[in-house]
Amino acid sequence: MMKRVIKVTRHLHTIFVALMVTLAVTSCDTIHDSYDHCVLDFRVKFKYDYNMKYADAFANEVSSVTVFVFDEDGKFIFQKTEAGDMLAKEGYTMSLSELAPGTYELVCWAGLSDADTYEVPELMRGDDITTLNCKMERKEGAIVDTKITPLWHGRTKVTYDEIYDTQQVALIPLVKDTNKIRVILQQIRGTGLDVNKFEFKITDANGFLDWDNNLLEDDVLTYYPYQTYTGSVVDGSNSETEVRADGEPVIGVAVAQLKVGRLVQGQPMRLVIRNKEQNREVLSIPLIKFLELTEAEGHRISTQEYLDRQDEYALTMFLDENLNWITTQIIINDWIVRFNDFDNM
Repeated sequence: MMKRVIKVTRHLHTIFVALMVTLAVTSCDTIHDSYDHCVLDFRVKFKYDYNMKYADAFANEVSSVTVFVFDEDGKFIFQKTEAGDMLAKEGYTMSLSELAPGTYELVCWAGLSDADTYEVPELMRGDDITTLNCKMERKEGAIVDTKITPLWHGRTKVTYDEIYDTQQVALIPLVKDTNKIRVILQQIRGTGLDVNKFEFKITDANGFLDWDNNLLEDDVLTYYPYQTYTGSVVDGSNSETEVRADGEPVIGVAVAQLKVGRLVQGQPMRLVIRNKEQNREVLSIPLIKFLELTEAEGHRISTQEYLDRQDEYALTMFLDENLNWITTQIIINDWIVRFNDFDNM
């Protein structure tokens, strides 16, 4: 009988030792400080495929990201910025190892560190998420005449669990908030246009964004070109223009390139071109309404999604021999838009 008791006792001792070893290896809740491999690995990944190519262009286009971290009640905790070549590396993610397990609201603006183009408030711990905003820098008189740097926005809500030695990655999809507008004036009959004879500008109150990327009340900004030049195009039609040595007619064009903030459906954005010599407007059009005429370039998406995905527009307007705008048609990104009743636009 005694031998039997001793045998059972030894068996229980073996089970107890095995259990303690297992707990030492697998439990990081109580003794993780003693084991270097017991870590919480919280990270965030970025994606920019909200474009007309439907392909992730983050690594090629974005060179800085700033993430603002808020708790589940929308109170600010901290922010983190990373920039440079590291963003272009395959598999890049930003570490948020400072966080404890929990639910968080992550807001990102990408491009803030590229230049002094935008201003965000300095948040203090506990500030509400609604105090986060982004304002475009402007000169006196609400003038923007520089090549503003690209800006992207994104946000996501994430719950990081208390699971050690496992990388938990939250994804922040980005939307581009800046656009390039190329305006081309082409004279149907004539030897060419001097771009210096024209003034180009775009007006809109779209330089102030809230934490959720909505427009806040702002001054009406006046965007002027960051670049203008006089060029020419070759046309196969039999127009009364200069002729190249190979017989093809050459048509002179005046080109202005502008960078503007986010395009939002319903905003009264206007493109105005003025003849400085004659002191008169050549044209004044509701720009967003004109962009809508392309019908999202044949894609089955909403107008706002199109405005957010497309970040570059080329508009070609035609002038007659007296430098009056021919209102019957306009070319937008290679789409020819014809008007039956322009006055009701």
